[in-house]
Amino acid sequence: MKVFIAVFLVLGVVFAVNARLTEEQKQKIQADGKACVAESGADPELIKAARGGKFADDGKLKDFTFCMSEKIGFQNEAGEFQRDVVLKKLGAAIDDDAAAKKLVEKCLVPKSNSAETAFETFKCYYENTPTHIAVF
Repeated sequence: MKVFIAVFLVLGVVFAVNARLTEEQKQKIQADGKACVAESGADPELIKAARGGKFADDGKLKDFTFCMSEKIGFQNEAGEFQRDVVLKKLGAAIDDDAAAKKLVEKCLVPKSNSAETAFETFKCYYENTPTHIAVF
């Protein structure tokens, strides 16, 4: 049941513009979410809370955010940002390339490890977008 809830949460928030996603993209997101929940062991309730802006300092949640960041192409396996991918996807999600560039400059800041970087980046996106776009 927890996995179902987590997958539902992930599917609902990958981009606020979920309606723009194709059926194939939605299915991939669902599969990625399932895989990341299983891989990280993250608590679905913490994922749900993060959707609402309450980011728990939890290692498994951070691992989940890195897993999703890697699967959607924001970070590579080594944890390095894929700036062009982030700009393209974020710009499309918020329908504002200039605002996306500002978010990238502010939020793409490497931290002590890949999971911490992903977590802090998504937290920054959430705190700095009026539509509270979440990508996990």
